[in-house]
Amino acid sequence: MGYQERRVALIAKRAAPHLEPGEQIQTGFIAQTGSWITARVWTFVATDRAILIVGKKGVQRLPRDLRFGEPTGMYHEIVLDRTYKVHRQYYSEITAADEALRDMQARGNSPESEQR
Repeated sequence: MGYQERRVALIAKRAAPHLEPGEQIQTGFIAQTGSWITARVWTFVATDRAILIVGKKGVQRLPRDLRFGEPTGMYHEIVLDRTYKVHRQYYSEITAADEALRDMQARGNSPESEQR
């Protein structure tokens, strides 16, 4: 199993306990908060119904209509309840999450209607 496959498997494993029946993972990536000394790691998972932010103490479920924006630089910042920093190695996943949302909306399938 290569590096990319291990990353996908890790994200799926972290998300699995928090998925609703029938919910499908679209993509995911790792982010961090804090500095080098106090850094915490978070797993962002885009599904067909929500954005999950998985940490050590549980999961935060956000609406699927969240867009992450065009990533640039060494770290892309996502400002929500705190500032999450995503390393450029995950930029393709950030872009894939936004593209999946655009595709769902273009088909007329809002994330809310997917929850039925």
